[in-house]
Order: sequence, then C-alpha cells, then structure tokens
Amino acid sequence: RGNSLVGIATIEEAVDIFAKDNPLFAAAADTLLGDAKEHLNKLARYSDADAAQISEARQTHEAMRKSLNWTEALFDILAGSRLEPQLQKPINEGVATHWIKEEERHKLPDSAPHRVALETLQATPPFHFPIQFPQVFLRQRAGFDVILGNPPWEEAMLEEDRFWTRYVPGMHSMRQHEQENVKAEWRAVRPDLVAEYEKELSQSDLLRRVLVSGPFPGMGTGDPDLYKGFVWRFWSLINERVGRMGVVLPRSVFATKGAADFRKEIFTRGTVEDMTNLVNNTQWVFEEVHPQYTVTLFSLRKLKPDSATMLPMRGPYANLCAFKIGTQSGSIQFPIGDVNTWTNTVALPLLPDDFAAGTFAQIRKSPNLDIDAQRGWRARPYRELDATNDKKYMEMTKEPKEDWWPVYKGASFDIWTPDTGVFYAWAQPDKVLKRLYSKRRRGNRNRRSAFSEFSSEWTSDKSTYPAFYPRIAFRNTTRATDTRTVRAALLPPRVVIQNSAPTLLWPRGDEKDKAYLLGILCSIPLDWYSRRFVELALNFHILNSLPIPRPARDNPLWQRVVALSGRLAAVDERYADWAAAVGVDYGPLNPVTKDDMIFELDAVVAHLYGLSAEQLSHIFATFHVGWDYHERLRAVLEHFKAWEARI
Repeated sequence: RGNSLVGIATIEEAVDIFAKDNPLFAAAADTLLGDAKEHLNKLARYSDADAAQISEARQTHEAMRKSLNWTEALFDILAGSRLEPQLQKPINEGVATHWIKEEERHKLPDSAPHRVALETLQATPPFHFPIQFPQVFLRQRAGFDVILGNPPWEEAMLEEDRFWTRYVPGMHSMRQHEQENVKAEWRAVRPDLVAEYEKELSQSDLLRRVLVSGPFPGMGTGDPDLYKGFVWRFWSLINERVGRMGVVLPRSVFATKGAADFRKEIFTRGTVEDMTNLVNNTQWVFEEVHPQYTVTLFSLRKLKPDSATMLPMRGPYANLCAFKIGTQSGSIQFPIGDVNTWTNTVALPLLPDDFAAGTFAQIRKSPNLDIDAQRGWRARPYRELDATNDKKYMEMTKEPKEDWWPVYKGASFDIWTPDTGVFYAWAQPDKVLKRLYSKRRRGNRNRRSAFSEFSSEWTSDKSTYPAFYPRIAFRNTTRATDTRTVRAALLPPRVVIQNSAPTLLWPRGDEKDKAYLLGILCSIPLDWYSRRFVELALNFHILNSLPIPRPARDNPLWQRVVALSGRLAAVDERYADWAAAVGVDYGPLNPVTKDDMIFELDAVVAHLYGLSAEQLSHIFATFHVGWDYHERLRAVLEHFKAWEARI
C-alpha cells in the first residue's frame, strides 16, 4: 500500500537522482536489490504443497523484506528529496560514497535524513516498485511484461467552489456573486468543513508538488492530472521490446498540451497496437463519468517503430452495439511519420470514419494559425483577466453603475452574437484598466508573452489598449459533442474578459485580416476540424494548430470572406468605425439574409480549403450526432457550386 507516483518506480529512476551530482555513480540492480537474491531463490523452491512450506515461505518473504530495509529507506530519501531541499545535501555528499557501503547500510533506516523523508512524505506514503517486486527488477529482462490499468482521472488540485458544491445543492448553477455569499455563510456556520477543506487543500498541494517535481515530463503545463503521472509510470515500468501496457484513459491524454511529451515519447519509442475511442453517451461505459467524455482503450508495445509502422484508430463508438460491430472491421491506419507532423504537440484527431481521413488530410494542408509569416498577419491568444487572481478588480453585483464595463465570460457571446446579456461581473474602468496596463507592461518584457511582439511605444500608449476596440474572443470551455465547438465572436468595445473567454492580440494585421480570421473560425469546415481534437476545452495549443488558409488579399475568396464576416459581425452602431475600416455596413440583418450569408461563408471557406462537394457533404453528415443539417447543406452546396463556376 502506498502512492506509486510518489515512490521510486525503477532502478534507473533512483540512479538518475544520484547522477545529478554523482556522475561516476552507477548503481545497478545487484547493488540496490542484491540482498534479496538469496531469499528469492529460496522462495522459488517452495511449492506451497503443505502448511509447513507456506509458513516457511512467509518467513522467507519477511526476511527478504527486512534485507531491503536499507534500500527502502534510501528510496524514501530519494523520493523526499524532490520535495524537501534539505535532503538534497546528504544525497550530494554521502549516498554514493557512504550509504551504499555494505558495512554502513544498517545505519540508513531511521537516520536523520530518513526521518526527514518520512515526515515530508507523511501525507502521501510512497510505494517503491523495486522494493515490492524485486524479482521483476533482478531478472535479465528487468521490468514488467504487461501492465493493465484504469488510473484515476483526477486533477491534483482542490477548487474551493467544487468543495462547497458537495454540501450545497444547486450551488454550481448560481451566479458568481450568489456563490460568494453562500460560501461566506457556510464558512461562518461550519468551521468543521473549513478545517476539512484546509486539510484536503494541503494534501492536494503536496501531491501537485510531487507530480510537478517528479519524473513526469510536461506535468508543469496546465493542471497536473493523476492519469498523466500514471501513464508515465506504466511506460517506465514495462520492459523493452516485450513490454506492453493496456490502459483506460480519457482521450485528452492524446490531445492536451500537458501530455505532449508523453505522446512524443511513445510515438518515437513505442508501437501502438490498438486505440479504440468510446463516447460515454448515456453513460454506457462508465456511470460516474460525464456522458460527453470520450474514453480511449489503449494498448502499446515498448518497441521502437520503423518507417512502415502505422497508428491504428477505431471509433468513436456511442453505444455497445456500434462498438461490437466496429471492432469486427479494420481500424483506420495512419503512417506514424505523418502523425508526428500534424501538430507541434503531436495531438491525435478523433475521426468518425475512413472517409474522414482524406477530408482531414485536405484541411491539414493549410498552415497553422500561429505561423509567423513576416509579411502576413499574426494573431496570438491571450487571457485578459483571471477569474480568481484578478477577482479584486471586479464588482460582483447585479446593479452596476452606469459607467461600469461588463466583465465577459464564455456565455456572454456566441457565434455572430457578440452580447447575450449574461455577464460574469462588472468592472470600474479606471481600476481594471490600471491592472491591465500593468500586466501588458510586464508582458512586453517577457519573451513568452503575446505582448512581447509589440513595440514598447505601443505598450506604453494607453489609447491602444484592445478593450477600447472591437476584438475577437473565443470560448475556452467547449466540447466536441456540443452543437458547436469553436464559438468565436467580435466583441464590442469597452468590455473586459475573464479567462474562460480568451481574446486575440494582433502584433500584425488590420481589421480586414481580423474579419477574415473570424469568418474562418465561425465556419462549419473549421469547426469540424477542431472537433477532431477538442475534448473539454479549446486550449491554446489546439487553437494555434488550427489550419487557416492564407490566400493573397486579391484572391476573390479572401475578399468574400472579409465582406461576409465583416457584415455579420457589425451588428449595431458600436461597430461603426470597425465596419468602415472593413468596408461594410453595420446594423441588424434580416434573419433570412443573415442565414444565407452564413451558408455562403461555409461554401467559400470550403473552397479555400480545397474541399470537394463530397467532402463538404461528409463534413455536414458527421458534424454532430442527430442534427438536422439537410436544408443547410443544400443551401451551402448551391453557393459552393456557384463559386466553383467563378473560380
């Protein structure tokens, strides 16, 4: 019993910690586990034929465990050193030259460093695989042959809102200011729950530190998830060439940026044998998992791929019948070399069928959104206000003053609807702008920030702040199974936005470029592509990898997207200046005219991607389960054929 993410998984992992400061140290399994050999050989001779032999075997096993006490203590110290800096000094100074010596080993358990390690790891007692399974790591082919598992799908963090939702029914559906009032009331009357929250918070913080500091590459990107740690554990524990792992995972492990290092590792050193995706519709797979989650059944062999290696993919299957039928036929096969070039994070698409592979490949020919073409426009996503860290700059009230600005969230807008009237909070302009000016000045000096691409003159000029002008934002929280996935809009001026709705900053480009990109983002072809990757959120790495055609500005298709998108976005007088810059009118549109413009936009974007009429039809047919698309597709195809004749 213990936490295997906290403990030492392999001998190599222990040696790696030594090697940081002791490059000449090269401990092998015989050094660290050799004391168990005699006992293991003795255990192998028992047949468990009678009670006496069973008793002897137990005694031998206990003797073996005692012989490894010093190694276990050493592993405790090594694991603790990732969290406690004072343990790093004795490792640097003494492990390689002192503790490993046979005559000194008995002093290690209950030594001062060991006591510090035990105290450090008290909340999460470690599980060391080499200690529990020495026979696996002492054999010639060290490591497990097979690992099967369904690791926990949990973030190593505790959100206060989610904690209180356990005790306050309906709290999740309350408005933000109502939630704050409820939490304050419960804190006052239930100090026992406050203590429980603080206890759980300290435990989750410790586990988070373990994951971020442990041998789990990429864990520092986004929120640390337990399943990301476990897949790295499984990978390290299986042996080379023979070792296989078969696991149940959320599909996000094959799409999120935080798991990119894992994907790059397994696609260059492993061979995927099966990847079957299941949509948990009506919770037919797992009752406790959200019905819109996609579950992946994944098996992998630790065998380096060659030029002929293919990646097999099946599904997604929405019910047991579809699963049984689908698994009787062949899977979709992709050359592993192609997979590694689709995105810079090696994210995998979720394709509905074989025909979709060709459509996907055609759209993929366009360059990524984040391409830095010096003569073209450039857009970078940016989170303006943090709902937690910047809360003090917001006013949580239902009765704002006349000059206050709304604080937008994802639900505050939708496609071609820049203002739904649903806001997160309100902001006093002077107060919130002071905060935003400070953030962009710091960002201008940080090479990783989107503001670093702007001149210092622009950064210091307060009149250039994007909140004074219409700008594109998109919903971060979204799903591939929603009616739409990429929900972008041109927001009106004089609003600010919290992190559930990032905005786009433009180091290069004008209003026409913005209208063009908005049109692509709001089209069905682009949305169909995004649904191949999105699971629960339109993360920056997915957005930046979206393929966006880059025709010349004199291309009639480019010009038509600008005209259609610009007019659809300019819904009232707040967009008068923006519309003039794009060269379109502004104001409300007749519903019939508006729909026809949206349908034509889909057709024009399909031509920009080089899609055929058959591929466009397939996009509509596989876009959303159960949607009535036939009339819209008919109208889009009419525009598609008309433009086909013109170009």
